[in-house]
Amino acid sequence: MKNILFLSSWFPSKVHSTLGNFVKYHAHSAAKFNKIYVLYIVADDNLKNYKLESFKEENLLVTIVYFKRGIFKYFNYWNAFIKGLHFLMKEKAIEFDLVHMNIMHPGIWQALYLYYKYQLPFIVSENWHGFQDLSRYKLSRLQLFLIKKGFKKSNFICPVSIQLKDCMKKAGYSANYKIIPNVVNTNTFKIGEKNTLNSFTFLHVSTLDDSIKNVSGIIDAFDKVDIPNAFLKIIGDGPTHWISEKVNNLKLSNSIIVKGKMNHKDISKEMQKANAFVLFSNIENLPLVLIESMACGTPFIASNVGGVAELHNDDVGVLVESGNSKELTLQMELLYSNYKKYDAKIIRQHAINHYSEEVVGKQFNDLYIEIL
Repeated sequence: MKNILFLSSWFPSKVHSTLGNFVKYHAHSAAKFNKIYVLYIVADDNLKNYKLESFKEENLLVTIVYFKRGIFKYFNYWNAFIKGLHFLMKEKAIEFDLVHMNIMHPGIWQALYLYYKYQLPFIVSENWHGFQDLSRYKLSRLQLFLIKKGFKKSNFICPVSIQLKDCMKKAGYSANYKIIPNVVNTNTFKIGEKNTLNSFTFLHVSTLDDSIKNVSGIIDAFDKVDIPNAFLKIIGDGPTHWISEKVNNLKLSNSIIVKGKMNHKDISKEMQKANAFVLFSNIENLPLVLIESMACGTPFIASNVGGVAELHNDDVGVLVESGNSKELTLQMELLYSNYKKYDAKIIRQHAINHYSEEVVGKQFNDLYIEIL
């Protein structure tokens, strides 16, 4: 087993408990074959000084260094990274074989530093939808330079979808590309008991950012459905007050249930009970929630954006045009009418075959072996 340093621009922490969950799941999958050491640097302006926390999480050693940005925020960011490296390489005396960077922007400089100082090879897993159109983001010349250098010096770039790879190539970034998708914990997300009441429940789980997830579009579509005893359950870790206000204005409070942030076990239970999952996003990459829904044997209706089509076949769900609420209404009604055609075991097996920790972890391990 090799010692892999897992760096990331996003990772769950005390600052944001769900940011970069998919990175943590990638780390767990890679740890089935190698020793994975996570190092994450995150700003916390409530601190007066640096704070380093290191802990074991199942088969991972996670080290998080918190820092206060202040006037010299870039220096403090750099210094926090060096403190984390010193802890792992000096105090823990770990000799790393390879760096696995996650999310190119803004943390790619960390992998480049290790590449130049210690000649450590690195790969990059990429899930940021910003690469679908970088012109929408005001990146500095230095940031663009570092991204370009990251593509050039990496051994492999691993976007989670073919669509994201195509966007990167279209933007002019040449690299050794290897598609490695998001991963689902099939022990947590599994088939359970569906709602036993004489009703039909649609479920939506997201950050509730309406500009991206179009939750309002789901509500508008649900308002028009002609399905007896239909319910819509909306769960997320973003603001919910505007959703409740919209639901009340449409007089749908008896059929739309709005809940805040939940842990993964509770989300799994909601996916198990739901009859269908709905994702009506304007922008996506390879949404983990759809993979989790499939692992629970629950069919989905999703807008055909980003890499969503790569998750889809007729056995697991339906695709709709992004922003077309009339089509979403129609497909919700059709899924209800044709619900018996969906087999929970077939849906779950699709998730296991393509997105389980064992499958994705082996893909990472094959890359590590090829490099080393």
